[in-house]
Amino acid sequence: MLRAAGIVALIVLTACGQNTPTTVASPSPVIAQGNWAQNLKFTGELSGVMTGIVANTGDQKNECSGLKARSGQEWADTFFGTIDVSSNVWEVNFHIATFRGPGSYTAADVTVEVNSPDKSKVWQSRGSDKVTFTMDHSQQAGTLTADVTNAVTGLPGLKVTGEWHCKG
Repeated sequence: MLRAAGIVALIVLTACGQNTPTTVASPSPVIAQGNWAQNLKFTGELSGVMTGIVANTGDQKNECSGLKARSGQEWADTFFGTIDVSSNVWEVNFHIATFRGPGSYTAADVTVEVNSPDKSKVWQSRGSDKVTFTMDHSQQAGTLTADVTNAVTGLPGLKVTGEWHCKG
């Protein structure tokens, strides 16, 4: 017992004798690229609200044509985010093959796709799906109302509505 008390006293005295404070680097917060606030509501086979994006990691890269696209070119937006408090990350893609500038686009003009990063769950708009995609003058924000088809079953499976934002 005396021996244990002596060891503890030796440790305390050694620790008290240190004059050099040790510094520990504080962790840096992980901040998603850009301020891509989303307000997209998902109903159907996937439900909840996506309010923002997650930081780029590996193959998960948030990208947007934004102001770079010109009339007649392609315009695209890909972003990754979580829905509600779930930790599951979902990918959302908007693709306009022939960009006409800010305004309204339908299923004939724009493709809307939602999927899990491993592509095991995929919903994609088809020509017969009801899609209204609007883009404001910044070419980095707008609204969406889309009924998208389950790529496995070929049946309507998901509705996405709300506001989207990107930086490009």
